[in-house]
Amino acid sequence: HLHGLSLFGAAWARSDHCMSEMQTNKKADYRFPRDLRAKGLLSDEAFLAAQRMLRPASEWFSWAQNALLFLGSALVLTGIIFFFAYNWKSMGPFLKFILLEAGILVCVISMFVLKLKSVVAKVLLLSASILTGILLAVFGQTYQTGADAYELFVSWAIVILPWVIVSRFAALWIGWLIIVNTGATLYWIQVAEPVHDTSFDLLCVLLAGINCAALVLREFGANRSLAWLQHRWHRGLLLAAVLIALCIPTVKLITEMGVATDGTAALLGSVLWVVAIVGGYICYRHRLPDMLPLALIVMAACLVVLVLIGRIVFEVASGLEEWLFLFMGFIIIGVISCAAVWLRRTAAAIARGNADD
Repeated sequence: HLHGLSLFGAAWARSDHCMSEMQTNKKADYRFPRDLRAKGLLSDEAFLAAQRMLRPASEWFSWAQNALLFLGSALVLTGIIFFFAYNWKSMGPFLKFILLEAGILVCVISMFVLKLKSVVAKVLLLSASILTGILLAVFGQTYQTGADAYELFVSWAIVILPWVIVSRFAALWIGWLIIVNTGATLYWIQVAEPVHDTSFDLLCVLLAGINCAALVLREFGANRSLAWLQHRWHRGLLLAAVLIALCIPTVKLITEMGVATDGTAALLGSVLWVVAIVGGYICYRHRLPDMLPLALIVMAACLVVLVLIGRIVFEVASGLEEWLFLFMGFIIIGVISCAAVWLRRTAAAIARGNADD
């Protein structure tokens, strides 16, 4: 190991980025020895030694422990849901409520005992939040209140909101957003569309606004160095939710162009889609360089561009569908290839910029 690490140090000293790394006192990460090996400056033995030093076995053990904790919690909660569904007729109302309330109480008390900063305590709070939703569902089924399904999700989101605020736990925040999105969708299905004739495009705009607000708050918190917001997975998840919601009215506007329908909401969604694409590119290419959001933005742009090209091609050359499908296949390959080349060059440029920093 010492010989391998000495080779790693020697290769680092010969690398192009040595002086900048030493001047800024920047800590090397696991990508640095990979770049050195790609340049032929690091042997396989030194590369393995460097990887063990930068990412020790204890880090993998901690990751596996947390992954198993989340998986086990999800399986237990799923088992509770199926337990109530299977034994519904044989259980009285008192037994149903006492079991769920006892489970919530145990989770909350255990969370306070373990302190909120530990991962186990946060998972217990997440479990208590999910059990609260199950309790509301059991209450509605037991007493047949006649409430619509969206009221369950709205009540659920309101009840657990204090826990979400104090938890500082990204998974619970994302779960709360899923509940809010589900409640908004069910409200459109049960009230807005049948009663007020609200278009689905307006629902997409609303969902995009909710998730965009969450994304902006996430970036603001990450910029304030909040540790629980530093991970990249929720950034990509929130951006994907925004882009998917805005792609639906944009694609609808392209495919239904010329049809005598009220396309005001679709036009609004399309304008917001352009704003999201341009704003996302500026943000995640120059302000906060990150390849994951850029890849999502490029995918959304490719989808809309291909739909637009397909609409134009099939309008201009109608009657030659068998050849047009073949032609569109080549166009899809060309567009995706150009996007892949651009992403690869952008990734290299971002890597060079990080190295220079």
